[in-house]
Amino acid sequence: MSNPSTFDILVAGGGMIGSALALGLARQGWHVGLVEGASRETLTEAPAPATTVADFEPRVSAISVASQRLLEQLGVWDEITAGRHCPYQTMTVWDGDGTGRVQFDAAELQSRSLGTIIENRSIVRALFSALTESPVELVDGATMSGCQRVSGGCRVELDDGRTLAARLVVGCDGANSRLRQWLGLPTREWDYDQQAIVCTVRTSQSHRFTAWQRFSLTGPLAFLPLLDETGDEQFCSIVWSQDTEEARRLMALGDSEFAAELERAIERELGAVEAVSRRFAFPLRQRHAKDYIAPGFALVGDAAHTIHPLAGQGANLGYGDVRALLDELSRARKAGLSPANDLVLQRYQRRRKGENLTMMAAMEGFKQLFGRDELPVRWLRNTGLRWFNQLGPIKNRIAAEAMGLTA
Repeated sequence: MSNPSTFDILVAGGGMIGSALALGLARQGWHVGLVEGASRETLTEAPAPATTVADFEPRVSAISVASQRLLEQLGVWDEITAGRHCPYQTMTVWDGDGTGRVQFDAAELQSRSLGTIIENRSIVRALFSALTESPVELVDGATMSGCQRVSGGCRVELDDGRTLAARLVVGCDGANSRLRQWLGLPTREWDYDQQAIVCTVRTSQSHRFTAWQRFSLTGPLAFLPLLDETGDEQFCSIVWSQDTEEARRLMALGDSEFAAELERAIERELGAVEAVSRRFAFPLRQRHAKDYIAPGFALVGDAAHTIHPLAGQGANLGYGDVRALLDELSRARKAGLSPANDLVLQRYQRRRKGENLTMMAAMEGFKQLFGRDELPVRWLRNTGLRWFNQLGPIKNRIAAEAMGLTA
C-alpha cells in the first residue's frame, strides 16, 4: 500500500479548477492528493434558497459549452444544475459611446444556450461532493508553508508540520500562487489600473436570458442573468470594470445612488435597478507565467494566467488547461510514463500557452480599443461592430469557436 503522504500527483488548491483536475486524475487511476485550505464540511454545505439579492454569491462564472462537457464527463454537471443556474440564449454587446451593437443568438448557432451562469460555490460544492466519494486523498483545512524540488519529485510542507511528497505537484492555488513563487517561475504582468465591482441586483424587468455587456471609455459593464429556485428572471450578477478612481467613487456611493448609476450605465435595458447586494471591488491585473512547467511541477488556471474579466473567460481558460493536462496524463499512464515526464509536461504547455496568450491578447486589444475617445477610433469600432453583426455565418462561426460550441 502506498505511503499516505506520498502521491503520484498532488494538486495544490481545491477551487473550481483544482478540484476538477484532482477528480479527473483519480478516475484515470493515479494516486492523487488534494490540498485545500477550507474544510470539506464548509465546501459541501448546501446554500440557502435565494429570496433576495443578498442570498446569491457575488462570484459567478459564465461556463461555456466546452467547460460544461468537461463537468459532464466528471459526473458533476447534474448536481450543479440541480441547484441555481441560468442558461443564457443570447448575448448583446454594444458601445455606450456610439451606435455599434452585436447580438449572438444560440438558435442561430443551433445550440440550446451560449453558456450557463453559475455561482462558483455551486460548482465547487458539486466537485467536492464527488471527491469525498472518490479515491482522492483530501488534505483539507490545511495551509501550505513551503515547497521544494527533491529527488524524484517535489515536497510540500504544511503549516501543521506535515510533509507531502509527489512525483508531480500541480499548482492550482490562484493568481497569487505561492507555489509559483516558491519555485521561482517568473511572470509577465501589469496592472490595468482598473477595479472590478461585483454584486447582485434585482431589476424591474426580466433579463430575458440574455448576457448584456456595455463598453464605455472607463471600462465594461456586464449584467449576467441569474435565476432563483422559483425561476424569477429579475436577478442579475454585475461585473463592472472601471478605472480605479471611478471604481472608488462608485464604491463610496449609497445603494440607491449606486443603483441609479447602474441604470444609467446599462441604459435602462432592464428597467429600474430595484435592489443591490453588498458590493466587492477587486483590482485587475494581467499576469502570465513565462513557463507553466518545471521539473516535477505544473501550473493550471489562474496560477498560470489571469485575464481581464470583460469576456468572462477566466474559468473557461482554466478548464481548458484541465482538459489538456488530463489528456496528456492519460496518455502518459497508458504508456507507463511518470506523470512528471518532461515530454508529457512540454506537450501540455505547448497545447495551452498559445491559446491562452491569444485570448489574453484579444482581451487587451478590446480594452484598448474601447478605452480610446479619438473620433476616428470611435468611428472605426462602431462601424466594425455594425459590420460584424451583419456577417451572419462568419459571425456565428467565430462565436461558436469562442464559446466552445465546436470543441
